[in-house]
Amino acid sequence: MKMKTMLTAAVAVALFCGSVAHAEENKPRVAALFTQTVTQGTWDMSGYAAFKAMATQDNFTPSYLEHTSYESAPSVLRQLASDGVKLIIAHSSGYSAAIKEVAPSFPNTQFVLYSYEGSTANLPNYSAWSVDWDEYGFVLGVLGAMASENGHIAVISGEPIPSAERTVEFIKKGAAYVNPGVQVDSAYVGSFTDVARAKEIATGAIARGADFIIPSADTADAGIQQAADEEGVLTIGSYADQSKTFPNSVMTSTVMNFNKSYADIGKHYADRQLGNRIVTEDLATNGWTLSTPFAHVGKDVQEKVFKVIDKLKTGKLKPGA
Repeated sequence: MKMKTMLTAAVAVALFCGSVAHAEENKPRVAALFTQTVTQGTWDMSGYAAFKAMATQDNFTPSYLEHTSYESAPSVLRQLASDGVKLIIAHSSGYSAAIKEVAPSFPNTQFVLYSYEGSTANLPNYSAWSVDWDEYGFVLGVLGAMASENGHIAVISGEPIPSAERTVEFIKKGAAYVNPGVQVDSAYVGSFTDVARAKEIATGAIARGADFIIPSADTADAGIQQAADEEGVLTIGSYADQSKTFPNSVMTSTVMNFNKSYADIGKHYADRQLGNRIVTEDLATNGWTLSTPFAHVGKDVQEKVFKVIDKLKTGKLKPGA
């Protein structure tokens, strides 16, 4: 654990507690935890925007904590709950263990995780809005294999958290569904913020023949996309439309419907429907999609990818089959 990270989180909690001490009693206090800054990247920045919109819509008193490490999360969650925060949302699957550790001690606080969760451990005050990363990864594998001319793609992730591991596993399955002989390289940066290291790994993958690079490392994605741009291979935007940021290399972008998910969380809280439940966000529920039109490939690639998406939506195709 980095002491600087722990101190940052602790100070942030203290400032948060003081800043809302005089909040109106009739406004529920809500807080969100993010692993990075909410002003860079796409995952945390878009999640924060959705959190803020939810708080405004539902008349909550909000605050948020940046740079909250998974190691420091239990103490941060305890302090927030002890101070009377009624709804705490953690914006990463890496916070799952911390919530399961802390939630039993604070039955009057609802804890919600957005990203991926396999079990709420039957906790009456823990819910999750869980993206179907199996489906997500499968689609990325499909579009990568269809777009690759070399039959060689690569996926570069940040850290081996549950959502990332599921995504990588199903990228390989989706690619094989299109081309059983496709080569899929995978690597972890070891960080969600190390742009230089991510670029180095991506450049190495391209040198070994990969001509389609899938970024899955949040802020560090910029290094992966830069490498693709400079080396003349294709990549995608992650979680939000990034076509204007890297117009020469981004074929399409995954677009997460954060606003829908966070609006649902706020509504379920207001309706007292939270607790011991997992809500799956997938293509069928409009939890995410791909931006169109695809760039740098023929129209047939987009058509074929969306035929697969339609089969997934209707249940005619199962990612794990």
